[in-house]
Amino acid sequence: MDAEAVRAALRGPAAAFWAAERLNEALGEPLPFGRPRVTAAAVGHLVRAGHLAYLGGDADCPDVHPDQVEAMARRRDLPALLDRHVPLGPDQAALRLGVRRVDFDRMVDLGWITPTGAVEIDYKRQGGVTRVPLYSAQDVALLPVIRPEVDWHELRTVAPGRRSPLSALTPTPEGRDTVLMATIGRIAGVGRAAVANWRR
Repeated sequence: MDAEAVRAALRGPAAAFWAAERLNEALGEPLPFGRPRVTAAAVGHLVRAGHLAYLGGDADCPDVHPDQVEAMARRRDLPALLDRHVPLGPDQAALRLGVRRVDFDRMVDLGWITPTGAVEIDYKRQGGVTRVPLYSAQDVALLPVIRPEVDWHELRTVAPGRRSPLSALTPTPEGRDTVLMATIGRIAGVGRAAVANWRR
């Protein structure tokens, strides 16, 4: 048996950066509208969620098995999988919605969405450690659904430097943000009676 041939056939761990690029390739080039690029940190989240095995290296950007990455890249539900397990930073969340960062920041100020966690990034010579909030990608994706009163087309096409259309809105006091049962029924595609049963 040729030992060198056997060794060459064995696939060793793949870096998180390679895995991220492979998943980006699977999503399509160019990426679909509103879909931020998969990063090496996202691979770390997929490992912590149990979808990829940890094979060493940095826990935040771990080495993974290339065959597992290839299998994940073939999954039809890859976008939904990423939304479920990979949180988004503010810039990524704004991209996911197709809005400016200032408009997303205004949504946070209005209390429409709250962070689910945070990550500390060390910029070293550029100011030291910065704490960046992370948001659930599913919550971000659902904002246009649960906020039908917003003119999302206008929000997505507002010119740079123009005042945010959301600036005239006032934050809802904590615990007072409500959705009508009819609105819940329309979002879920069910009747008011079904929503009443859910509430009970």
